[in-house]
Amino acid sequence: MHKHLIAVTGATGVTGQHLIPRLARRGLNLRYLARDIRKARQFLGNDVELVAADLDDRASFDRALEGVHTLYLNSGHSPALEEQQTNAIEAAVATGCARIVKLSGNIDSPAPIPEAHKALEAKIAACGLRHTFLRPNFYMTNLHYVAAGLKDGDTFTSAIPRDVKISMTDPRDVADLTATVLDEDSEHDGQGYYQTGAAVSLDEVAETFSRVLNRDIRYEMVDVDVWEDMVTKRGLPSWLIEHQVKMIGFAANGAYAYVTNATEEITGQKPRTLETFIADHAPAFART
Repeated sequence: MHKHLIAVTGATGVTGQHLIPRLARRGLNLRYLARDIRKARQFLGNDVELVAADLDDRASFDRALEGVHTLYLNSGHSPALEEQQTNAIEAAVATGCARIVKLSGNIDSPAPIPEAHKALEAKIAACGLRHTFLRPNFYMTNLHYVAAGLKDGDTFTSAIPRDVKISMTDPRDVADLTATVLDEDSEHDGQGYYQTGAAVSLDEVAETFSRVLNRDIRYEMVDVDVWEDMVTKRGLPSWLIEHQVKMIGFAANGAYAYVTNATEEITGQKPRTLETFIADHAPAFART
């Protein structure tokens, strides 16, 4: 077992659920941090070290990071994201952590969440700790939301132009890369890894859905104001709608079409394909 203690946040999230078994297989020395210990224990089981830590409570992170060498920093979207993760960064410095590995995403978009991640990366780089930044592009799991219409029909809707390509990343690939970076320690110091799978248009996504699910699936593009009205009725909060509108505009200019080979270079494995993702999650897209 590695002697360095790694504190892991976000274990119950989109990528965290895949990261847990990968870290366990590597025999790393781990401490999981969670706001709700009871809920996290049900998810993580009884065989891991689990410590209470709330990103809104700086003092809780001061306690949780005692003796920690590496902090893996990951938390869900929130209008308070920058303030919350700043608490963790400041606690890492105060308690003598040597290294932060931060899951960010594409930091080049002018939307609120990427801008927060960009500012947080700058804070980490300036604080003197060793660091690595992980920047996966559009998660394939976002299709569960984008393609929610497939549960009661054969059409899914967005405001993204139908021919614009977006490189999509399977969260399992993100977990593979994260586990490798955490395990290999200093080999990745100072790096920022933009991670993607192949780039596809939403028309091509529809074609892939059709092929894998054996249904005639179509993509329907609508105006942004129509889309805003749709997601408002679904209950999406206003701050997240503002964020996504800016992301849609960024995507419409082709800014998410880039493709990298970070997955294969770092993990030795080719990125999972969209076909594989849809096949593995087919029940989630089935008619109800």
